[in-house]
Amino acid sequence: MKIVDGDKAECDRCESVFPLEAVSLLEKETNRDYERVLCETCLGLVGVPRGYALRRDITHLGG
Repeated sequence: MKIVDGDKAECDRCESVFPLEAVSLLEKETNRDYERVLCETCLGLVGVPRGYALRRDITHLGG
């Protein structure tokens, strides 16, 4: 995950930068090291596959 300017993150799919409030974190349930930041548009295209969990509020990760 790429945090930009302390309060923004880069979408791992489209590589655009969004405020932390506008992105979600897709995590693989069996691999804690796998996490992808997705904007709403990319999340709509990808969805949440089986075996993955979605965290919508990641604002606590900002600095």
